[in-house]
Order: sequence, then C-alpha cells, then structure tokens
Amino acid sequence: MKIELATNEEIEKLYAKYKKFNTHLLENPKEIFPFVGIMDVYNRVLTEQEARDLLGYEQHNLRYGSRFLTAIIQMYHMNDESFVYFNKKAVSKAEFKFILSSLNRMEASIFRKIFATNKGIYKIGDKEALEFLVNLSVKELYFVDFFFPSLETILVGNYELCFLIYSKTKAGFEQCREIIELNELFIRE
Repeated sequence: MKIELATNEEIEKLYAKYKKFNTHLLENPKEIFPFVGIMDVYNRVLTEQEARDLLGYEQHNLRYGSRFLTAIIQMYHMNDESFVYFNKKAVSKAEFKFILSSLNRMEASIFRKIFATNKGIYKIGDKEALEFLVNLSVKELYFVDFFFPSLETILVGNYELCFLIYSKTKAGFEQCREIIELNELFIRE
C-alpha cells in the first residue's frame, strides 16, 4: 500500500487548480466549482420514511459500497496522479482511537503514520491505497477529499454513501457521470 506526502510542488499545482483543500467546509461550492453534484445510489432525495427504511450501515453501505469503490478506482485510473486531503484537526482523540480499533493492524499502522505529521495532502500511490481510503468513507470511519487533477474534480466522502462531487469543468464532470452511471449509481445535481 503506497500513500506518501505530496511534494511542495505537487501541493502548489493542486492549490493553483483548486484554490482550497478543505472543500468539505465550503458553504457555497458553486463559487469555485461550476459543476456540483452528489454521487448516490438513488437519483433523488429520499423522503424521511424512505431514508429510515432504506439507509443504514448494514443494509445500505455494505450492499452498495463496492459500486462506489469500483467507480472511484475507475476515476483513479483515468488520472496520472491522484491525491487525498486529510482534515486532521477535525478528529478528537476518542474518534482517533475508535477509528484505529475499527481497522486491521496494517491499516491502523498506516492511519497512525498519516496522522503523525501535521501535513494533510497525500499522493495515492496504488490501487490498494485507494481502496483503503475509499473504505474509510464507505465504513463511515473517516471522510477524505479525493483530488483527481486530470478530471479537474474533487470527491468528498460523506455519510450514507453520498459522495459530493465538485468539478471545475463540464468535461471532467461528464466523465465522472459516465463512470458513475456504468456502476449503476447516479449523480444528483
């Protein structure tokens, strides 16, 4: 599994393209990203009753998580380089311990190493690393922001498998839509 700190040059390129790294905190993302959507299992917002009946970790995340993983791996393969942002300040000691206890020994070791430094931008070096990072979101343990520079798109992990999509270009957004739909998922705009 290969995850390494991004170089200063890589961070500067990302900043020049995206202007922000903590995209999950944007109040109005359309000011920076003209194409915004939510990757989801459903093509519409569920009613409260539907959400109670259909959502939940075991019946929803475990059932559909592999579709999200496959779609994100396909996006990863379309990029020369992919990066991830960790908002480390948002994790309390108790949350950190819970996350570690929910991971296997190797994953916990990698997670500890990532949190051993204050830096937050990492380069995803292989598919195994990407799977680990996506599964943190699928299992709702920790949500990261995925940067796909050649698609000019960011995916933000979120609860109930609703990954936010922020894209700088229509072409990047449509490429994501194509991959997402091939995996029997939807983009809600």
